Amino acid sequence: MTSPNPQPFALRILVGIALLGLLYVGRDVLEPIALAITLAFVMAPIVHRIRRLGLGQAPAAIAALLIVGLLVAAVAGVLVAQVGELSHELPRYENNVRQKVGTLRELMLRPLQEVQGRAGRMIGDLGPAPALPADAGTQAPAAGDDGASASLLGQLVAAVWGPLGFVGVVVLVLVFALLEQDSLRDRLIRLLGGRDVRAATSALDDAGQRLSRYFISQFSVNAGVGFAIWALLGLLGVPHAVVWAALGALLRFVPYVGFPAAALFACTMAAAMAPGWELVLSTALVFLGVELVAAYVVEPQLYGHTTGLSPFSVVVAAIFWGALWGPVGLLLSTPLTLCLVVAGRHVPSLAFLDLLLGDAPALDLSQRFYQRAISGDPVEVLADARRFLKRKSLAAYCDKVVMPAFELAHQDYERQLISPQQQAAAQRVILQVLAELTRAPLPSRRRSAVLDGTGLGLRLRRERERVEGRWQGPLDVPPGSLLLCVSLPDAGSELTAELLVRVLRSEHHDARHATVNELAEVPPDMRPEAIGVVFVVCGGGEAGAAHELRALDACLAQLPQARVVAMLPASLSGQPPQDPLATDRVHHTAYSFEEAVALVQRRPS
Repeated sequence: MTSPNPQPFALRILVGIALLGLLYVGRDVLEPIALAITLAFVMAPIVHRIRRLGLGQAPAAIAALLIVGLLVAAVAGVLVAQVGELSHELPRYENNVRQKVGTLRELMLRPLQEVQGRAGRMIGDLGPAPALPADAGTQAPAAGDDGASASLLGQLVAAVWGPLGFVGVVVLVLVFALLEQDSLRDRLIRLLGGRDVRAATSALDDAGQRLSRYFISQFSVNAGVGFAIWALLGLLGVPHAVVWAALGALLRFVPYVGFPAAALFACTMAAAMAPGWELVLSTALVFLGVELVAAYVVEPQLYGHTTGLSPFSVVVAAIFWGALWGPVGLLLSTPLTLCLVVAGRHVPSLAFLDLLLGDAPALDLSQRFYQRAISGDPVEVLADARRFLKRKSLAAYCDKVVMPAFELAHQDYERQLISPQQQAAAQRVILQVLAELTRAPLPSRRRSAVLDGTGLGLRLRRERERVEGRWQGPLDVPPGSLLLCVSLPDAGSELTAELLVRVLRSEHHDARHATVNELAEVPPDMRPEAIGVVFVVCGGGEAGAAHELRALDACLAQLPQARVVAMLPASLSGQPPQDPLATDRVHHTAYSFEEAVALVQRRPS
């Protein structure tokens, strides 16, 4: 195996580091632009709906901005009025605040003071020396009233200018992004796709649809959370419940820290408004209960695959973007990561982003079966199988999962990539899983054989024979009710034949397994007319020796009433016929377990 060229990988690492540095250094410029572009995605559906009325891009964008602005102003006006009333009521709660602070100090500070006192007596006073009072002659002269007013005004302007400038930049970029939406889209398509307009359009449409669905879903959930908190706090008698409901709904857009902060504010005000602690506990329970219902009941049903992000990637994205851009990065963490996932799905060189951050399974069920098998973990294999079997049949599970997993194992075994320990672990898992899924006897604890199937099919059969007997069931059966699965002399055929028996039994058919060499051992009480169908199973190996094929032909000659089905591997489907039967007898061919079941259930013509 040749080692990969380290230069492209090192170059990608350097490019990644350079991009991270650019994002961090240019955060003052990139933060408002990213926030404005995100808001443009949110408002794009509103603009499109207004344009359907016959307006152009610029009038529709201005109308959308006016509508959203009026809504924001109305909500802000209501909240400001409520906050103003709350500020006038705060002096009435002074006694409650003093009582709560005294109680908390008694509960929390007194034990700490006692511990500090005991430690001080043991190892001496570790606290700093008390500060000496400043000399009256050295104190700074008091500033005049004019100087104090100017300083206060300067501090106020400095505190307001930063957020006001940030909001102004966001609004300015948002206005131009909506006015030039079509032009910017065309330029972005040309920049990303070059001459491949279709691929770039698909990527932008995918990103736009996912972002729009995500924001609509999140806005709906947060609005519902706000209304629920408003109603419940109103029933509890919490004053100004609309303030805390709006605060909870708005801060919930900030992942993980926003809603707990809103709950903390509400509980603090509840503690100030009532003399006891009952209102505080009730308020906390309201926030906790509403959040649990929203996060674990409503959102999984509403979101579904809206974002396409795995839960782990959402957490990592919040940590990454929060550390890189602060609160704005935390607010934009999910939309920015969603754009990266979309890029990974449409740009081959960025496919690793979709693999790392997306919610699509990294391994399909057959790969998971194989990986868990060589790891010796039957628990996850059984869990996947039970979820699969709730929707589809055992035959479909064997076709879509088990047989492709065996093919992966066989390929690695042929290349000698599987250790003996992995072979033994895999066989134990396979025996246990198949026994659980087919309600067969659990395997006995014996030393396992190799993974490629040598002895595995016959061992599975022997586990059944320990309970069912040598002939795998009674011989006195109605005519045509017995299905005989004959395996050719190779490990793959034996394993496939045993799986076929278990699949047919799961469909309530009386299926038995025999090898070609065992056809001469006819039970003394066996009546040929009891056999209705004979499956000749070829697992992809050699067709068998001449005397074995003659024995098969002789057996089929003694069963003229039975239908014959050749069971071939799915890999041979669509290729020139490779019939294992050494006879001209008319027969059917099945390339999957589902086809075999369908042939059994089909009435003979």
